[in-house]
Amino acid sequence: MLRRISFLLLAVAALMALPKPASAQVYYSTFGSNSMAYFPMNGGYTYTPQSPRARHDSRMDPHLLKAARIADHNAFPHSTMRCWRYVKEALLQSGAVGAYPTTNYACQAGAELTTRYGFVRLAIHDPYRAPVGSVLVYRGGGEGAGHVEIRTERGFASDYRSPWRCRYQLIGVYAKFA
Repeated sequence: MLRRISFLLLAVAALMALPKPASAQVYYSTFGSNSMAYFPMNGGYTYTPQSPRARHDSRMDPHLLKAARIADHNAFPHSTMRCWRYVKEALLQSGAVGAYPTTNYACQAGAELTTRYGFVRLAIHDPYRAPVGSVLVYRGGGEGAGHVEIRTERGFASDYRSPWRCRYQLIGVYAKFA
């Protein structure tokens, strides 16, 4: 029995050590232009997708920049279906909001942030153009609860981090100015 387990572990380790084939993939941004980076690898080139870099807005409240760092730090690699909870925690820990937001659904986040915490809705319709620290609110598919995330320097973060935006319909981009 012990030999069989050790053989299986050795086989799994050997399979994991095999080189992975390079795949050439092109990812398209919201405007249809491709975004990729070239890295020389084994004498050839491999395509690695890159999301557009986020810009900083000097007028933004510094607490939102801190919230973006907190959200990125606390995020998991994959969704846990608790996006609004993680964004609430990041906003509260950074001091961007004075009290824990009370709404239950992510699609209600924008209304609460504007009425209770002094956020304003920005005239931005492309999530990739949102400044670092802004809160992006999405409408859910059908009767869904929606999605909310914070724009970070390298992408987006809520309960998970991603270089790519959520595929739901964007309701609005919200920020607070100093």
